[in-house]
Amino acid sequence: MKEITWEEIVKRDDIVGGELETQEDGEIFRGKISRIILKSDFVIIESEWVAKLDRNTAEWKLCQNQPFPINADLIKPSDMGDGRICFTIPLLGFGVIFPKGTSTLDPAKVKGLED
Repeated sequence: MKEITWEEIVKRDDIVGGELETQEDGEIFRGKISRIILKSDFVIIESEWVAKLDRNTAEWKLCQNQPFPINADLIKPSDMGDGRICFTIPLLGFGVIFPKGTSTLDPAKVKGLED
């Protein structure tokens, strides 16, 4: 994997409309990216909606949607290929950014998400 910068990612036109998936402390979250900004030493990823995978039922359920802040000094992104970006969340897990037109979670499969 090739290390890239958050500045490069923020400038890409295929990120907004793509999806962010994070695996944090054994929990899986996924959401459609509505905005990504670099503010000071932080990257802030905002989503239209966020779903959490229920491990008992294997269903995606709508959950609280909050901006996802990333400390740009501590967390370095890498290019996974096919436009995908990954990063490690120290002591918690990792995240993957899927550009638009690639892997997506069908909103119709998210319980509680109204179109």
